[in-house]
Amino acid sequence: MAKMVVLLVLFTLFLSFSTNEVGCKRIYREDHMELKRQLKHLNKLAKKTIRTKYGDTYDCINLYEHPFFNYHSLKNHTYDFPVRSTSNPKGIRDQKSSLLFNPSNFWLNGKGCPDGMVPIKRNTEDDLKRAKLATEIHNSKYKPLTIDRPGTHYAIVRTKNTNIVYHGGSTSISIYNPKVEGTQYSSARIKVLNGPDSIEVGWTVNPTLYNDTSTRLYTFTKTSNSSCFNTFCKSIIPTSTDIPLGIPIVPISTLDQQFDMKFMLFWDSSNGNWFLKFGQDETDIGFWPKNVFTALGDGASYVEWGGEVFSPPDMPSPPMGSGRAHLQQDTVFDAYCRQIKTINETDFVVNAVDTEKLSDIQQYEVLDEGMTGAADFQHLVLFGGAGGYTGNKDF
Repeated sequence: MAKMVVLLVLFTLFLSFSTNEVGCKRIYREDHMELKRQLKHLNKLAKKTIRTKYGDTYDCINLYEHPFFNYHSLKNHTYDFPVRSTSNPKGIRDQKSSLLFNPSNFWLNGKGCPDGMVPIKRNTEDDLKRAKLATEIHNSKYKPLTIDRPGTHYAIVRTKNTNIVYHGGSTSISIYNPKVEGTQYSSARIKVLNGPDSIEVGWTVNPTLYNDTSTRLYTFTKTSNSSCFNTFCKSIIPTSTDIPLGIPIVPISTLDQQFDMKFMLFWDSSNGNWFLKFGQDETDIGFWPKNVFTALGDGASYVEWGGEVFSPPDMPSPPMGSGRAHLQQDTVFDAYCRQIKTINETDFVVNAVDTEKLSDIQQYEVLDEGMTGAADFQHLVLFGGAGGYTGNKDF
């Protein structure tokens, strides 16, 4: 019976997208040859193949042969490897992530790609089709549980509209593995926005995108004319030899012990590029060239922290964060973003101020605890919920 429900939901979702010009017809017909061209091109660039302990295969590609460099007119640019931002955020940052990425725990070879190369996941045609469908799900307004309640729900804290130009933001987000089914997803992220452009980064459980229910690192990039997860479009350029987008993030938080990971998005005002810094040591693992964006290339107007979920029609919405029905105002039980910070116009990392909380339905809660007085937490945000929202329908 459960299998039949999932099939019906998928069929309904596919019918919905078939009426949209960016829906399944485009995914399965118009883009078929483009998908094959991308795969063939990337396979030619591979210098070495490496595998993870989780069964994923990656090809090591010379950074300067990466096709994104041609697209972004960066072919004649030179970068010292490893690629880092020209300027760096300033100020004392005592934030320590409880998780440290150790390549030996991830790669079968214990180290990732050789210097000067970056790991790109070896994708099949089905992988690219699923990535396109996941993008349409993430973007589309055409996915209601009811007409007045779309299937995407949020529980976030964000900066208010103060006409400030932000050079980025950071936080450490607790790691969970909420249960999702079918085309549902559940994510926790930091997001920067300006006009039609946005970048979000964090962890997600997204079977449509990854074909499993692991908690994985992700980015989602949206511009005035394109959008995608990770490196499935010409947006972020990966720069790390051993930390690729899409990696599983482990271990998962429990009542006995909580784990979190640090994420930072930093706008390098010297060149307009956005950098993703990951983990306690703020390792640069990728950057977005300025010319990807129409507005974010000049900094961000908002920064957000919190959770997001999606459920297709006729499926109760999934859990968010730790999945508890109500927040306990305790980081042992609640998912959190601790030490939420913004990067100001002089590149100083400062505690976020002038924030507001937003949650669109009662099944998902968010609390802006403000400055807690505890050095490890400082400005703290709690978020989550058990889900189960049905759009006023009984299933």
